[in-house]
Parts: sequence; structure tokens; C-alpha cells
Amino acid sequence: MSARTFAPTLHVMVEQPAVLAEPDVSMEGLLVRFPGLASVQAVGLTGSIAAGYGNAFSDLDLYTFADDMPDLPIDETMEMWSGGDGTLQSTTWMGRYGDHRVDLKVWPSDAPQRALAPFLEATAPEFCEVNHPTQDFIYRLYIARPLAGSGFFEEARHLIEKSSYRLALARTLKLAVENRLIDIAGQLKSGDGMSARLAAVDAAAVAADCRLVMAGDYCRSRKWLMRRLEKNAAACGIDVSDFCANVLDGPRAGESDVAFATRVAAWARDAICVVESELLE
Repeated sequence: MSARTFAPTLHVMVEQPAVLAEPDVSMEGLLVRFPGLASVQAVGLTGSIAAGYGNAFSDLDLYTFADDMPDLPIDETMEMWSGGDGTLQSTTWMGRYGDHRVDLKVWPSDAPQRALAPFLEATAPEFCEVNHPTQDFIYRLYIARPLAGSGFFEEARHLIEKSSYRLALARTLKLAVENRLIDIAGQLKSGDGMSARLAAVDAAAVAADCRLVMAGDYCRSRKWLMRRLEKNAAACGIDVSDFCANVLDGPRAGESDVAFATRVAAWARDAICVVESELLE
């Protein structure tokens, strides 16, 4: 029986340039590549670049709203698909724009109302039970930088602000911290210091996220936690140095896993106690 060797081949369809040219994110520039966007209701730049967290290799995230699907380019750099759930449906076009990759999503014009519908009712839910993609949509809609249809985005932000979404999401995160604190107590009682240490760091991160949400920062990506604290320290009451000294820098000299987990769990508890008092007000 002869041995077989796995020998895959790689075909580079579009080579990445060594130096990326600055993308033109004006509506006029986009229309050269995407002339079909001239017919849509609104276009906004969103994602990490709009939030101020982007880097040289960040995608350009575009949110487009239209009742009819616009014509989008078909070439060797792109792929396109539709997806979503019963509440939100979108079509994604992903491909090249100059030297950068674009993640362009086309949403129906009533997508903001659909996403926020539970939080606009007189008997709004106490907790946020919409899925993570819907939460991410609300965040990206809120921070979008209008390129066309500024009134559309202004109305959408007003809809988010007048809804009960912020409080429902904060309550959900607060409950998640409380559940983690119960886990930590059980882990410490059973002598599982390593698991308690990990759970305490997670609880502290969720507690910081909860405070940020209460301050009006709805980002759902954990990777931006430190940048969010840097940006919103005054509003949320936690700054980067505080979080690093108490959580991110790890155990202090001579501090055991049990002692570290106990200290960080107490920090997370104190953080959500502030949220508790704000929610009661």
C-alpha cells in the first residue's frame, strides 16, 4: 500500500499590496466603485473605523438601507450572500475597494424599527433577549457615520435612545456578572483556585462592559474593551489604569490564585453595585 501525500496548492486571486493606500470613504468615492448605491435610502460607515479603533488592515464596514436590492459589482474579488433570522435579514457584499476589503451590508429600510420593536413597547422586557447579531446591528447603527441619508441615521439614533434597550442590556449583563460571582464562590469553596481566577477575570470584564452600556456605549465585541474604557472613562467611572491595576495585570507579588480571584470578584461586585443603584433610580 503506497503512502499518499497531502499536497494542497494555493492560487492567489488578488494579491495584497505591501503598502495600503488610504481609502476614499466619501460618498462620491464609493459611487465610483458602487454606482448602484445612488438609489438607496441611506449609507453609513460603521465598525471599528467609525468608532475610532481601526487600524491599517481594518475592513471598511458599510451599512446600506434600501427597500430594493441595489446593483453591486460582480468580479473576482467579491462574494455575496444573504442571511439573518425572522427579525432581521440582510445581504452582504464582501470584496475589494481600492487596497482595502469592504464588508457592505444591505438592510431593509425598516430594520431599525424591527430590531428595536420589543424595547419600544409600553411593557418593555426587563432583560435583553435579542440575539447577538441584533445587538451588534443596534451598536453599529448607533455609531454609523452618515455618508448619505443623514436624517435616516439621526432618526435611528433617536429611536435607540428613547427605547428601553440600554437598560435591558445593562440588566442582562449585571445578571451575567451575578451568575459568575456565584460560580466563583462555588469554585473557591471547592478549592478550584485556577477556575475561580479565570471566572473572576471574566466577571470583571462583563462588569466593565455593563458600566459602559449604562454610559451609552453599546459595543458587543470584547476585543475593544480597553479602547472603550479609554474613550468613556469619565462617563462609566472606570478608566484603563483602574482596570489594569485591579484585573488585567494579574496576581500581585505573592498573591495566590484564590486571593487574586477573591479580590477581582470583589472588584466586579462593587462595579455592578453602582449599576444597581443607577437602575433603581
